[in-house]
Amino acid sequence: MNLGKLREETDRGAKAAALLRNDLLIEAFDTLEAQYTTAWAESPARDVDGREHLFVLLKSLRAVKQHLPTVVETGKLAERQLHQTSK
Repeated sequence: MNLGKLREETDRGAKAAALLRNDLLIEAFDTLEAQYTTAWAESPARDVDGREHLFVLLKSLRAVKQHLPTVVETGKLAERQLHQTSK
């Protein structure tokens, strides 16, 4: 990987880490997850389409939450590679 790409990955990792510490984003994730879960649990048995939609929303939200730590780790790896190449 070239130095420019490593720097880019390092920067992305730092930005993702900042997002994971952002109180407003944490609150948004928690609020949405609670809303989706409650709506899903309280949906009528006959509302299969509605429950499916809520399930997809919940899975999508969790996918975003899981993606950010991956970007952080990629950034850390890129930073280590940058340090090794500068030696």
